[in-house]
Amino acid sequence: EPVPEINETCAFWLAEKEIEDIETLEAVLGRVSDEYNTIVIPLKIEGGKLNYKSYNEGAVMAEVGTETELSDIISTIKRNGFRPIASINLMEDNLYPLADKAAGFSYAETGKLWYDSDPKNGGRAWLSPSSSTTKNYLSALTTEIANAGFEKIIVTDAQYPEFSRLGFDDIGESVTNENRYLDLIDVVNLTAKAAHSKNSQLWAEIPAAEMIKGTCEVFQPMLLESDKTVLKINLDDFNGIMTCNNEIIDFSTMTVTEKIAKICSIAENYIYKTSFVPEITGTKFTSSDKISVREFFAEEGYTSYILR
Repeated sequence: EPVPEINETCAFWLAEKEIEDIETLEAVLGRVSDEYNTIVIPLKIEGGKLNYKSYNEGAVMAEVGTETELSDIISTIKRNGFRPIASINLMEDNLYPLADKAAGFSYAETGKLWYDSDPKNGGRAWLSPSSSTTKNYLSALTTEIANAGFEKIIVTDAQYPEFSRLGFDDIGESVTNENRYLDLIDVVNLTAKAAHSKNSQLWAEIPAAEMIKGTCEVFQPMLLESDKTVLKINLDDFNGIMTCNNEIIDFSTMTVTEKIAKICSIAENYIYKTSFVPEITGTKFTSSDKISVREFFAEEGYTSYILR
């Protein structure tokens, strides 16, 4: 049966391990409350793995996919009465640069691939947002996912790795330039263009804590061409005192719903209420919390939200 078209998006975001295969996905979906109408399914995850079978030449070369077809994922979600949304981790990819060095950060003097520490001790390569190879790869994956039938795609982790002082200097201009944030914005906008080419929407996830602190480089609403902003409210980030626009906020004394209400009110100073989707997560985010949060969003007129 086709899933009816509705404007509200009450979404549950699955964990990466919950879609190892169709059987696992089927079992997990059977446990999701019917209070939700949408499932967010992570298709490109932290580290670079794909939770589906990709036919993209680069993904095949890097051997990052599984044997699960996108069409099977979509049909399974819809058969269980939900609408599917895909998520793509953009920059936290440690695998693709190993297959195509041009996609990674490299040392300015030697041109060798940069790792965040010694590879013998678990050091990882990272995708570079200034690389045209990176942009082409991410755009191609977005096109593939949108073309399969995902009408909405959320891109996450549009950020740089934490460089050591030595690594920062050794890589050089691409990361030391004060305008380096424009490369991150370009990556998001190119993936948005790819999604739009297949009639899909592109939502960009922004960490709420970084937005409030002013440290989120990609958060430039006037420059981003995404359709909506997904405001990731990780409750673990809001247990103490925080300063925002000269206001001292003590989150330690607040309930979960009070925290969310305050954070959303701050966000409305930067983004129209109808232009962002609150996403709530946290290690101590309980089932009872989720019930009260859903009630809060209904009372406050938020027609779309995501819970993890």
